[in-house]
Amino acid sequence: MSLPSPPSTRGAGSPPLSLHSYHASSTATTTIAASNGPPGSGGGGATDNLHSPNEAATKLAEAIDDFLGDLEKKFKGISDEILTKLDDMAERCDRLEQEMLLRDASAMENVSGGKAGSTAGSS
Repeated sequence: MSLPSPPSTRGAGSPPLSLHSYHASSTATTTIAASNGPPGSGGGGATDNLHSPNEAATKLAEAIDDFLGDLEKKFKGISDEILTKLDDMAERCDRLEQEMLLRDASAMENVSGGKAGSTAGSS
């Protein structure tokens, strides 16, 4: 947003202003207007304008940092859940293995016990 240029104090026969001198004049006017600020603002608008890029960068950095922190917490939670599920599945596999070993052992006892019983009964 640009402010209207101030009325010219130069005579009608003066050479035209260069773009650079117009920009400097316009910037000076904008700075003065900003430092005066609207009534009740307490002035200091130029100082606020000078700090606003730094403040914006700081706020952006803080927002990104918060976002990354949230992502880190979520990934940590997911990682913990995955590890818990893996532990649960490992325990289930261990129980199933033990169960299968017990069945095999009891089946072997029945087979060897059945043969011994049948041979002992026939002698």
